[in-house]
Amino acid sequence: MTIVPNAESLNTTFEQSLPLISIIMPTYNAAQYIGQSIQSVINQSYPHWELLIADDASSDDTEQIVASFNDARIHYQKLARVGHPAGVRNAALRRARGAFIAFLDSDDLYYPETLAKLSAPLLNNPHLISAYGFADQIDHQGNPLPNPIQLVEAPAKASSQTPGSETHRHPTTHYAHTWDRIVTSQISCLLAGLMIRRSAWEQIGYFNETLCGPEDYEFYVRMFLHNHAGVLCLNDYVYQYRIHAASLTKAPEHYEKLLDSCLKIMHWMFTKAPIPPEVRPLKSKAYLGCYRYLARERLLQHQPHIARKLALKTFQEPHIQFRDALLGCGPLLIRSFLPTSLDDRLVSLRRQARLWKTRLQTRLPARLQNSPKAAPIHSLSAGSP
Repeated sequence: MTIVPNAESLNTTFEQSLPLISIIMPTYNAAQYIGQSIQSVINQSYPHWELLIADDASSDDTEQIVASFNDARIHYQKLARVGHPAGVRNAALRRARGAFIAFLDSDDLYYPETLAKLSAPLLNNPHLISAYGFADQIDHQGNPLPNPIQLVEAPAKASSQTPGSETHRHPTTHYAHTWDRIVTSQISCLLAGLMIRRSAWEQIGYFNETLCGPEDYEFYVRMFLHNHAGVLCLNDYVYQYRIHAASLTKAPEHYEKLLDSCLKIMHWMFTKAPIPPEVRPLKSKAYLGCYRYLARERLLQHQPHIARKLALKTFQEPHIQFRDALLGCGPLLIRSFLPTSLDDRLVSLRRQARLWKTRLQTRLPARLQNSPKAAPIHSLSAGSP
């Protein structure tokens, strides 16, 4: 007698044939957001996942909210107080069973296709070790915010201008994980946009628990050092990154810890890490990138007094050349004296001008784009206003 499997058993077989994806979610007093984050994982079109939540001794209702989800794929662990995200993530990583590993903070959101999009290139190309994409930014209520990295659609070939022709998306600025951009912190290194093979992660290692804040950037650098050619950047928004005052990187009291961690990474990179010798002359710009990134963030968070301190420090930093400090942080120093409303307006106008400039260039015929008279698209730091 032939037994015909029912739809439920077929679905189960299909799910089990897919690689398991372990999603690492650290949390601390995120009761306001974690329910939405968990639901965004449950809504995934890719069904074979496990969500590993490591709770850093939350004192709010986080545990009760997690318990309200009746899904065997969700695993919750309450830790004694660790105090830094790297250690909390590592606790979850020790329990991971998946062939692929992904990351999601408890205040951010996946799109329904996030796991499918990130896993597809890894499934199709065994030579890739990881794939990552960009973030759509939202505020504490989930409302969209201007994206630091703008993606625009353009014909796949400049000659294909007819309706219905194939299109592709690309950033408005030149974006690639070249070593000069990596060491100067000009690429997106947020973890929620990353998926990595477990086999690669086991060789790269855990997050550095001596760092507070930029441990994601340091992990990316080690990943590139491990297999630079095996990392794929997807020109797509793959998750929603929530901006709010309680975020570690935004809270004013944390900027000194963030700076200290950034400078530790720079010291390691230029004294011990096997970075290509041709980028070692970029040491001044690399150190400058730490101060510039943090100062820019403080301006965006309406903390001009901290931005001013950081900008002034670049002129005292022995690893930064005076000219680099002047060109890189001089404008930020000036902005720190402007009223925040005026600075916000200038940032908005600059973003709009950059976007319209790129949209115009994508519409130019190829012969004009390649002409020396055509204005180039300048490389800008990811996230720069």
